[in-house]
Amino acid sequence: MEAAGGVRERVLEFLAQYGERGYAVLRAALDAAAAGGRGRGVRLGDFSRREVVARLKAWGIEYNPSMLLRILERDYGVIETSYRSGNQHWWRFLDADAVAEALEEYERGASVEGGEEEEALDEPEVELLRVQAASLNLPSLIEELRRLAAKPRLGRAEVARLRSIAFGELENVVLLLRRAEELGYEGPEVDLLREALRLASRLSRRLLASGRSSLESRRTLEGLARAGAAGLRP
Repeated sequence: MEAAGGVRERVLEFLAQYGERGYAVLRAALDAAAAGGRGRGVRLGDFSRREVVARLKAWGIEYNPSMLLRILERDYGVIETSYRSGNQHWWRFLDADAVAEALEEYERGASVEGGEEEEALDEPEVELLRVQAASLNLPSLIEELRRLAAKPRLGRAEVARLRSIAFGELENVVLLLRRAEELGYEGPEVDLLREALRLASRLSRRLLASGRSSLESRRTLEGLARAGAAGLRP
């Protein structure tokens, strides 16, 4: 579902939610589009995932932008897929000039709310919850869980990573969800927290049901499934 408002406003909302990481992904995409427009050869859109990854790496940022690119397309309506195959994904901007204007405004430190110098703060407990949720890097965690869910079998390193998620990030996700319920907070962070928990629980239950996991894998996955069920319980 696209956010309301024009492209510039939607970009500013996206940046308010995803901060510097969102800015880096969007800046890399816009720069790739500008560079591609000056080059020769056939292009399948304004920019590709590979071009965004390459620019992020050139800036010293090791990050998979796929999740944020999907969010830009699906939730904010800033870009749209122009071509997709098994190993390529290209997008085009709906309004590249509006995106550039929003990025410049973000760089100047303007807030989303009418260009005010400072954004009004919510209750201290809500602000703390938002900061803690941001520190979990939920888009990256969700992307990682999706990659793991696509594997029919988990190796030792992947089992170890699942264990780390189950007893690390996932415990924090559950704590933040419970705190959000207590505060009556239903911001976008809560949607990401729920999605991470839902994916983890679905992943563990599917692999357990397949019967192909090792004993060590099954113990880790059982713990993951219990944690997910507890966090999603109303």
